[in-house]
Formats: sequence, structure tokens, C-alpha cells
Amino acid sequence: MTEPGVLRDELARDSAALEGQPADAIVAWVFRRFAGRRLALTSAFGPEGCALIHLARAVDPAVPVYTIDTGYLFAETIAVREAFRAQGADIRVVEPLLSIRAQAERHGEDLFARDPDACCGIRKVEPMKRILHHIDVWLTALRRDQAETRRHTPILGTAARDDGSLVVKVAPLAGWTRKDTWRYIFDHGVPYNPLLDAGYTSIGCEPCTQKPPGGDERSGRWSGQGKTECGIHLL
Repeated sequence: MTEPGVLRDELARDSAALEGQPADAIVAWVFRRFAGRRLALTSAFGPEGCALIHLARAVDPAVPVYTIDTGYLFAETIAVREAFRAQGADIRVVEPLLSIRAQAERHGEDLFARDPDACCGIRKVEPMKRILHHIDVWLTALRRDQAETRRHTPILGTAARDDGSLVVKVAPLAGWTRKDTWRYIFDHGVPYNPLLDAGYTSIGCEPCTQKPPGGDERSGRWSGQGKTECGIHLL
């Protein structure tokens, strides 16, 4: 793609121009602007991810949807994934290089409890690094008001592959609120995780997810461990 500095400058200008635009208009613009590039989205099948799949497939029903199966997913999450597959979505499941058993043999049992950053590195970040080598434009479902760590998320930015090359990173829902997300889901009959009706507000791996004790909607993730991000969105 374009030289890194030039690309970042172009994306910063375009990102500013897209501020305030509806999410569907942003998604349509991205598909036009990067036509011919390897464009895909990732989803862990949270509510925003489900909405983004619907938005993207309205433009291109064949858009690839990459998802990481960490081996620790809730059964309800897998059921939502398969509901989208049944609708014809191109769901591409990527797994960690180490099985849970192999990870335990190498690093000890329940690494998630002792060193959650290391566990996420093996089960989430490394698979995402592999995914980035298969795409040029990455659509994500980040919202700025989900957590303090996401407050400054641009609509258009970059992520770095492990060889230093860049992928365009797009957050069409950056300006949405949680209410916007649920309005879209209900208005369009989008499948979503039923655990969200049971008090969960953000759902990841089962051992590291609980109903939020307070604070922002991601406060139920890695609660009490001083951790707020798995690391995927730090690439």
C-alpha cells in the first residue's frame, strides 16, 4: 500500500471528513475507497460486532468475517456465530497455535488467572497478527464510549503487522452509543448474544467475563486484574 507516513496523513484527513457521518455511509465509503483491496471485518459477536456484520453485508454480502475461537468461548457466543453463518455470512474461524492442553503443559494450568496478558497474547493477539497478513483493510466495531482506552478511536487509522507493514483500520461505529447499537439491532432483527439480556454488557472468554461490577460497560472483563484490553486493538 502507500508509504506509511503518506497513508497516515491521508487517513487522518479522510477520518476528519467522515466525522458525523452515519455508520452505513462510512461503511459504503470504505468499500468504494478501498475497492480491490482485501477488505474484511473481525467480530467476537458482541452487539457492536453483530451490528457491523449486518452493516457490511448490506454493502457486500460476501465480505469475510474473521473471528478468533480462543477455546474459552461461551456456548452462546458460538451459537451467535453459527446464526450468522446460517444467514450466509462468510465466517472464518482462526484458532490459537496452542491448544488449551498444550498451553497448560507449557505454561501451567489456568494461565488466564495468573497472567491474563500472556494468555490473551497466545489466544487472541497472535491469531490476530496472522489475520492481518490476509487483509489490507480491517473493519472493527469499536465505540469511543465503551471505555477510557477507546475514547480517542479514529474512524480511520492503522494497525501494524508484525513485519511493520500497515493495515488500514476502520471503526465505522466509533461515534455510536450503546443505545445506538441496540436501536440498530432491534430495528434490523440482528442476531445477538442472549447473555446480554442476562446482565452481561461485554462478553469475551468465559473464565475472564462476569456481569459488570460497576464502571464502564467493559468493567466485567478481567475484573480486579487491572486489565482493560486483550491487546488486539493495540496492534
